[in-house]
Amino acid sequence: MPESTRAWGLGLIILLAAPGCLRASSEVEHAPAEKSVAVAQPAPAIATPEPPRVPPKWPAAGAPLTFGQARFPWGFAKQRVYLDAGHGAEGNTGNRSVTCEDEESFTLRVAEDLARRLEATGHFEVRISRKEGQRVAYADRLTSAAKWGAHVLVSLHSDSRGTPRLWSPREGLECNRQDTTPGFSVLWSEEAELPLQAQRAELARALARNLSRVGFPPYDGVDYTGLYAADLAEPGVFVAREPTHRRIFVLRKPAIPSVIIETHHALDFEEAARWREERTLEAFGAAVTQGLVEALAPSLLDTPPREAAVDSASAP
Repeated sequence: MPESTRAWGLGLIILLAAPGCLRASSEVEHAPAEKSVAVAQPAPAIATPEPPRVPPKWPAAGAPLTFGQARFPWGFAKQRVYLDAGHGAEGNTGNRSVTCEDEESFTLRVAEDLARRLEATGHFEVRISRKEGQRVAYADRLTSAAKWGAHVLVSLHSDSRGTPRLWSPREGLECNRQDTTPGFSVLWSEEAELPLQAQRAELARALARNLSRVGFPPYDGVDYTGLYAADLAEPGVFVAREPTHRRIFVLRKPAIPSVIIETHHALDFEEAARWREERTLEAFGAAVTQGLVEALAPSLLDTPPREAAVDSASAP
């Protein structure tokens, strides 16, 4: 076959096949897309609000203690405070705490700290009844306070309550423990003439009021039956009712207002631990300071500050 004839036939075949190729290609390229199926989306999660945080309750670690600077009214004269570090007399070391610390050691430590805080205000002079290693009779303490010219006597103690059990804070040591009755108490005696009775009561109530304000819980007195009666004017305050043979010397004998502060329950493990913390001592110092101001100068608290009084006097 001539070359021209063969070439013409091949071209015809290509032309005839081309439409089919194009059509097939078009069908592939433009095939209808499959219908999409909508998938339901899960509803957004709703955040559950966290329950309000309940602060720890005293004497748990971190229990809140709230306090500020004491408020001294204008005209408040410098006062002399005789701090009795309870016990420390011959043969009288006091109770032994849940960690077997003698009460006389605890009271001296707290008295020294409180004295520094009171004197730092510039409004108090403080004398402590004894020093480390001294054995001072109670009668000598009252004589010392009187000679010095103290305006008030505050005796510091820790309490021992209820029926304890033995436990061991460390190997080879056994101490008493009872964790159910924490809290402070303030004690005073009615054994005095009416004016002194009233001053003792006011001092005890002012101190207890301010101890409660900063966050220390008052003791309910469940173990005080037959020894002290609740003073209904202020929670945590008790009036001495001891039998004659065991009446407390520093409550009934001083000729100046006097009280005992039972700072805490020494057999309560958590409460004893709190009383080794700086913030507890700071809160205690603030409460005692304000309590002393309210007891020693109640009328002055109603007096406006000096600047306000001057402004009022110069007003037309």
